[in-house]
Amino acid sequence: MPRPSEPTRNRLLEAASVLVAEESLANLSIERIADKAGVSRRTFFQHFPSKDHLLAAVVEYSRPTYLDRYRTWADSCGADATIDQRIANIFMNITQAAHNPNWKGCCFIRMAAELGSLQGHPVHLLVAAANEDMEHWLRDELAAAKYDHPDAIARQLVVLINGLLMMQLVTHSAAYGQDIGGLVRDLLEGHRHKVAA
Repeated sequence: MPRPSEPTRNRLLEAASVLVAEESLANLSIERIADKAGVSRRTFFQHFPSKDHLLAAVVEYSRPTYLDRYRTWADSCGADATIDQRIANIFMNITQAAHNPNWKGCCFIRMAAELGSLQGHPVHLLVAAANEDMEHWLRDELAAAKYDHPDAIARQLVVLINGLLMMQLVTHSAAYGQDIGGLVRDLLEGHRHKVAA
């Protein structure tokens, strides 16, 4: 039950975030969101003109947490871990998620996929921005570790991360994550800066 002191808009965003993480957008109605937030349908429309506007706001609201999850996975290797170990740990944690029978995948990926036919939907731009956040963070990490072409590697890693999330979502198989480790190692090894002798 939402706390009365919480602003109504945040209650709606939190309720929608929980529902989006649990189910398909096709099953997500304004009535269910309002009910979970403990407000009326009329109150919903006082804060959001449509469900699509709410979904865009959910992505923006969750965006900092999205990147934080990957940073936490990378940091869990320890302060002395190399960038290779940090990135490998991200893929390991994504792979482990597939072992959970209740795992519903990444809600950003699911939202973008479900709304894929709706060109110009605001969710697309916001999901793209969240991926750019991750891309920039990876680029900075790789540049600090003196990798050649950190921009290109970061983009490739984002593609691999999102592809792995999608494959695990549709198959619930950890095999994809286990097999992608070698590809990630080869990618990083191929761009590691070589110091001239």
